[in-house]
Amino acid sequence: MTKISINHLKPGMVLADNIGSLRSGAILVSKGTVLNKKIIKKIYNQGIKYVVVYDVDSDSKEVLENNFVIRYEILSDKLENVFKNIKLGKKIILTEISEELDDLIVEIIQNNNILGRMRQLEEKDDYTFNHSLNVAMLATMVGKWLNYSDKHIKQLALTGLFHDIGKLKIPNNIVNKLGELTESEFEIMKKHPIYSYNILSETVGISKNVLIGVLQHHEREDGSGYPQGISGDKIHEYAKVIAICDVYDALTSDRKYKNKSSPFYAAEILEGQSFGVLNPKITRVFLDKVASFYVGCKVLLSNDEEGEVIYIHPQSPTKTIVKTGDKYINFLEPQDVFIIDIIK
Repeated sequence: MTKISINHLKPGMVLADNIGSLRSGAILVSKGTVLNKKIIKKIYNQGIKYVVVYDVDSDSKEVLENNFVIRYEILSDKLENVFKNIKLGKKIILTEISEELDDLIVEIIQNNNILGRMRQLEEKDDYTFNHSLNVAMLATMVGKWLNYSDKHIKQLALTGLFHDIGKLKIPNNIVNKLGELTESEFEIMKKHPIYSYNILSETVGISKNVLIGVLQHHEREDGSGYPQGISGDKIHEYAKVIAICDVYDALTSDRKYKNKSSPFYAAEILEGQSFGVLNPKITRVFLDKVASFYVGCKVLLSNDEEGEVIYIHPQSPTKTIVKTGDKYINFLEPQDVFIIDIIK
């Protein structure tokens, strides 16, 4: 363990002791917390001068337990600067995040319950930024499930990370609008894949696969997507993967204009769209694999009862059996209640 000045704290460091308020003594940040910019600012504003953090070498066990969150916070910190630079009209310097992305990819591939770990992450204030990180992590998992090589998993992760980067060129009043977009506003929004493509085409180290995946992530199997309206085999597989991850994360995340939906509702939407809109093969792989993470999870039902997912129907991964008290609810059959969210 190391005592360190507040001025030297960095995202990804892990607290080795509780931090208490200088006034009340109440615990502000608990031992074992992985620091991010928001938490560091909170500590700084309390007037605290020094904190104790785990040393990467001598306290490897404590650090290892938080490795995924550590890697996430380090990449998040670096990526935030990239997004700020793009807003200022600067080019992306891929080497600034490449090593950090590699480290996070390793953690994702080695972690058997990545969705559970993702739920533990503190969401950022900027939806586009948070969404980009989530889609990159989901896409990395899909790449693993599709048996992609390390090279292609990295490219797929980059596609997810930058698929919406073009939204930084869209006026904030459109990106963050609370109500439904007008026809003219939607036409402007539909240009963001082109803007993403243009930004990345000027970036050293970005492959053609990533460029096409970013450009086509809103294309759909039936030709109903944008910006080109292409269909089927004309759509790059990276774009098909990102489309699924994009829809799933958008549904299961809080937005300014809507509350998040449950993962089970999102799965039903994906299953419905796999008939002509999203790629059916990749969607099925996604749903089958994601469903396995939810067995054993605690859920909140619409009648305010809590239950536990004890079974996923193998032929219908969007349907579960939930045990609540002495009762079993089989969602393969019509029910008066539904799952609101996973709570643990």
